[in-house]
Amino acid sequence: MRSLFLLVVLPLASAFLSVKDSSSEKACVAEDSKMRVQFQNKLAGICEDMCKEVGAYPQCAQCPGFVAPDSTPGVMTWDELLEHMDNLVEWGQGEIKGWRSQAAKFIQTKEGSCLTNDLKHRATVQNRLAGICEDMCKEVGAYPQCAQCPGFVAPDSTPGVMTWDELLEHMDNLVEWGQGEIKGWHSQAAKFIQVKDNTAACTSEDMQHRVQLQNKLAGICEDMCKEVGAYPQCAQCPGFVAPDSTPGVMTWDELLEHMDNLVEWGQGMIKDWHGQAAKFLQIKAHF
Repeated sequence: MRSLFLLVVLPLASAFLSVKDSSSEKACVAEDSKMRVQFQNKLAGICEDMCKEVGAYPQCAQCPGFVAPDSTPGVMTWDELLEHMDNLVEWGQGEIKGWRSQAAKFIQTKEGSCLTNDLKHRATVQNRLAGICEDMCKEVGAYPQCAQCPGFVAPDSTPGVMTWDELLEHMDNLVEWGQGEIKGWHSQAAKFIQVKDNTAACTSEDMQHRVQLQNKLAGICEDMCKEVGAYPQCAQCPGFVAPDSTPGVMTWDELLEHMDNLVEWGQGMIKDWHGQAAKFLQIKAHF
């Protein structure tokens, strides 16, 4: 029976193939390759399903194209962090390379705008990486020990309390700010002097600004002295007047000082009366 089948089918197949041209053979080969790929993909999916079915998941390394799930979901390990940073570096390098190729094309027509655009993209990538670095530092619980991150500024270690170092830094900043303000006023005064002959007004305005600045610094110094709890021991502040150590009670020193002030006031009044009397005598003698 089999020999009879071969005697009948083989001649028919030979006759059929003799009629096919080369293009038909290529189409058949392409169709066969397509079916093979579909079959392999089906087997790969069935392999992973079978692995789950027998309870061996995720130990399914024998399945083609299998990717094991995350062993620590919701938690980033050091290996994952390093891999993520490597991916970011690789991604950034690829982005920069793409931007450079684009910039090279644009430079042929617009050199200035392309360079500006390239620098803008570079700054965006650097800012993105800097922000991710700080977030990763918080994620692994190392915050605020993140000195390796570019541009990182550590938070205040004593919130709401001003230490001596912070006080000295604040005073230095005030001095620097004051010097900058004075320098700006000097430049403004120099411009005004070029167009105004009346330099006295400019000098007076400059002195007024100087006095305001000194008063501001003096007031801040006294506030800082109170803030650190050293008040009234604030003799280092310019123009500081200590409060009365015996309020409501006049000591011997205060009494003597008050009597001296009265004598000085009385002499001044008598001197003014003498001057007024001399003027009246001159007017009376004239008439």
